[in-house]
Amino acid sequence: MSLPSMEPGRLDGARHVSDNLDEQQCWELLRSHSTGRFGFVDDGRVMILPVNYVVHQTAIYFRTSAEGPIGDAVPRLTSSFQIDEARADRSEGWSVLVSGPSSRVEEPELLTHLWGQIMSEPWAGGDRGQFVRVHAAQVTGRHVHLA
Repeated sequence: MSLPSMEPGRLDGARHVSDNLDEQQCWELLRSHSTGRFGFVDDGRVMILPVNYVVHQTAIYFRTSAEGPIGDAVPRLTSSFQIDEARADRSEGWSVLVSGPSSRVEEPELLTHLWGQIMSEPWAGGDRGQFVRVHAAQVTGRHVHLA
């Protein structure tokens, strides 16, 4: 299986096409990155916030404050997580979107496993000891590139 190539070499005036990425390609891309965006609706407003994350099995996990915009909003029946990469010089890019419910991680064995993972520290300051899980009910991806 091949992942989207982001090598330089744009051709102006060329026709672009959009390909759907299969679920396996989406998970490979998710495992190859460490920063994404968590999206949810809070008080009628769409919130999209950057988080550092790790993939474990078929879910996304990240740390946040137990109190704050994300900690106060979880659990949610509907949430999304997205990563992407774009090359403006080629008018090319890809995007992966994971949608499903989110919840606080409370299982002791899973918490032990997650704390043992190598992952980037959260960018925001303060205590970020609450793990959040995004259940992958739907995983989709697209790659737009030159034909």
